[in-house]
Amino acid sequence: MSQLKSSSLAALLIFLLAVFTTAAAAAGTECQNDVEVLKTTCYKFVEKDGPKLQPSPDCCTSMKGVNVPCVCTYLGSPGVRDNINMDKVFYVTKQCGIAIPGNCGGEQASLDWPH
Repeated sequence: MSQLKSSSLAALLIFLLAVFTTAAAAAGTECQNDVEVLKTTCYKFVEKDGPKLQPSPDCCTSMKGVNVPCVCTYLGSPGVRDNINMDKVFYVTKQCGIAIPGNCGGEQASLDWPH
């Protein structure tokens, strides 16, 4: 009986992994233009190794037209999170007056930044 439960659990985990992988891939294509614009105008403000900087007006303007749920899903994609600092993402969006979900990119907002 326990072997049956183990194989059912494994099948469920494989199914969930496939669903999440498909969702991340779909999000990446659905808002690809938004992602490209944000990479061009905002990357230096959210890159993992760079200093915390006040975002530029161009970055803030770019953020105002994006599909936030789609971009948040993209930010949680494998490989993307390795190159950005999500605390900086939350900081930059707050500085630009953009509301994003607290779990954008699959990570809770940090309270380390001054408000």
